[in-house]
Amino acid sequence: MRILKTALSLVLLLNLTDVKAQTEAIFYELNGRSTTDFSGNPFRKFIGEWGLKNDHWTHNWGGETETIKIPGHHTISRQLNTNNSLLSIIDGPEPNGHIFWSYNPNTGEVGHLSSFGSIRAGTGTGTVSEEGDVQLKLTFEGEPEGTYRIYNYKWIGENEYHMRSVQYYENDEPTGLFYEGNFVRLEQSQQ
Repeated sequence: MRILKTALSLVLLLNLTDVKAQTEAIFYELNGRSTTDFSGNPFRKFIGEWGLKNDHWTHNWGGETETIKIPGHHTISRQLNTNNSLLSIIDGPEPNGHIFWSYNPNTGEVGHLSSFGSIRAGTGTGTVSEEGDVQLKLTFEGEPEGTYRIYNYKWIGENEYHMRSVQYYENDEPTGLFYEGNFVRLEQSQQ
């Protein structure tokens, strides 16, 4: 009986706390570089923790456009060991995944690699503006041959950005498929 009470108390305690599925577990040497000065990183505004504003997500996957709620969507974005990098780890409802951006200061090009679920691997390139807005042209495994997506990450304020992905045919005409949402910085990650 005592074990049952202890187990129930533990379950109740976990339900009362705001538990995230991910924690930071990547360690690397900075060789004396600051862990808080991101001023040289073109992706600096993205560094922190993010959630969907009001849990709202809008999409069209081939039927009608709909807005749904996705509670628990959580993203942690961190600079790695260079000023030209950003790694974002996304968890919550499946599919979970990650996104890596690398900035080439010689060409001004952003390289993108991502993986979500078991088959959605994305690659492509794009740009980042002086304001921190990012535009990418990406292709994904599992999407029709010859299609691509244009992603726009546009800053609304210091603690909110809008992300929109639109799919296009090879002839640059939109297919009608898209998804989008506003992301807000979680309070505990203020930079």
